[in-house]
Amino acid sequence: NDQISSGLGRSPEMDVFQKLMELDDHGRYLSLNAIANQLRYPSSHTHYFSCVMLYLFNETKDDGVKEQITRVLLERLITQRPHPWGLLITFIELIKNTKYQFWSHPFTRCATEIEKVFQNVARSCMPTSSRGSGSGDGDAPQ
Repeated sequence: NDQISSGLGRSPEMDVFQKLMELDDHGRYLSLNAIANQLRYPSSHTHYFSCVMLYLFNETKDDGVKEQITRVLLERLITQRPHPWGLLITFIELIKNTKYQFWSHPFTRCATEIEKVFQNVARSCMPTSSRGSGSGDGDAPQ
């Protein structure tokens, strides 16, 4: 995945995606929703847009953009199941991979209620075999 991410960063299409992150809040929200709409069943198309979403989260210095990416994913995960495979994989990668330092961002702990929502969604997204395994893959919620 790191090879894919490094290749993404040097592409003209990623320049366009990064430019879209400079839009105002509403424009950025619409752009992120358009990307999230592509997180569907297992395919190269879904994989590409999952990598785009994770790359945008990782590369931006703006916590507001990271929060908005999280919001777009979370809004889809708190709805009735079933969730699209690509959405689950993207969110699990975001919260488990220490590269993204997801749990260290202030928006994950801004209020007790929000923190509980994140923890509940994280628990419900994780495969049952990896829950409580102590693998140390990420700073999972307590």
